[in-house]
Amino acid sequence: MSAPVVEGFDRRAAALLRAAANDLKRDDDNAERDLGLEPGTFAEYTSGRRPVDWALLRRAAEVWPLNERDLLPIHDDCPTGLTVLRAKESVASSRLLARGGTDYYEYRDTAMARIASYRPEWIRMLQVVEDDRADNPKVQWNRGHLLYQFTYFVGPVNYYYRWEGRSYCVPMRTGDSVWGLPFAPHSFTARTDAEPAYILALTYGGGLTGDAQRELAVLGRQTARDLALPVTPDASSAAGPVRSFMAAGCVTPAELAARTGLTPERIRQLTGTGPQAVPTPEELTVLADGLGVSVRDLLPPRSTARHGVSIQHARDARSWVYPDEARPAYRLTRLAGDPLHPYTSSLQLDVLATADAGSAPLTTYQHQYLFVLGDAPVRISWERDGERRTDVLEPGDSAYTEPLVPLTLSAVTGTAPRVLLLRIGGQVTPEVRHALGAMAEQGIDRYIAEDRLWYSKEGH
Repeated sequence: MSAPVVEGFDRRAAALLRAAANDLKRDDDNAERDLGLEPGTFAEYTSGRRPVDWALLRRAAEVWPLNERDLLPIHDDCPTGLTVLRAKESVASSRLLARGGTDYYEYRDTAMARIASYRPEWIRMLQVVEDDRADNPKVQWNRGHLLYQFTYFVGPVNYYYRWEGRSYCVPMRTGDSVWGLPFAPHSFTARTDAEPAYILALTYGGGLTGDAQRELAVLGRQTARDLALPVTPDASSAAGPVRSFMAAGCVTPAELAARTGLTPERIRQLTGTGPQAVPTPEELTVLADGLGVSVRDLLPPRSTARHGVSIQHARDARSWVYPDEARPAYRLTRLAGDPLHPYTSSLQLDVLATADAGSAPLTTYQHQYLFVLGDAPVRISWERDGERRTDVLEPGDSAYTEPLVPLTLSAVTGTAPRVLLLRIGGQVTPEVRHALGAMAEQGIDRYIAEDRLWYSKEGH
């Protein structure tokens, strides 16, 4: 019999406890014996009738091969699918950060949600410089940080970045944007204090935070270095995945040659143990078949970043209308990004539709961040659980929307609003999506919230 429905955090905690016990092949009696519980209480926990508390989590982590966080659900602070941070709330979060004994930046929070890895900030440059020298002594560099950073520029801002010991300075203007890799030192200054000079620094985890970081912290620095696969335009980037799958399956070069029909010398070239070579599409297919994997698992990533960054100037950015020329609701401009992050999309959106009915829904599998640029408000409509909602975002307001929440944006006044969109992938990776699609019937419902023992004691 299925357990009664319990909403929210407690329901998710109950489902995680049941799923963990199922995975460890513990029925209620065995779980109660392991955890030192009174008879009948485990069912109360897994049904949600009794909240899962910290004492139970600690006991489970002591006696079972689990971590406490394996049994901790995440909070939902976006129950309607969209959350807004008003400009006045952003201003209220203002704080000054000093560097080198002088105020260097003003920081303000913008919209965040617990379910997404965004850490987006509005940052005003307080240091003014008179030149574009990368070695200007007024520039205070940071040490780099873990998160990837997409940066949108407003006003006369100088962008400084450092890669492999060499420093660079690029004068930026409104609409320019940058995407940068983790732990690369960088800085920003204003070229004048006569006009606003600020950035939207939208940092995000991109898969580096969460479980991967915690696992590697246990495995150690050397293991992390050994697991790192190169992202280079040469053959070494292609050889790494092949070698990894060979090691995983205990496949020797001779065995792989026998499975694929490739010569031993060619196998050595493709695995980097001889003069390196990049596999042809046909060779990728036979290698994938020989290793029992998909071709996509052997494709090396591609990056267009130079010196750790991808820079997109507004003057060179590509623009188009959506959904089509006959009924354009939006004009979109592509901002900075990199093929290394195919699930990240950065867009500048000019709203052309003057009424909600004349607009078009925007739906994506990604987590989505919005910031209202310029001076015009925008009407935003969205739908969640069959209920349609509407709000008006003023200039400086920001918002976050969960994946697959359809948004419709339209103008409120005669001026076309401009909105910054940054979309990122979450923990639901393509591998997870494929796994969901391959599950047995009703598997997705139980994956989301396990509500039963994995077998029937009465027999079936």
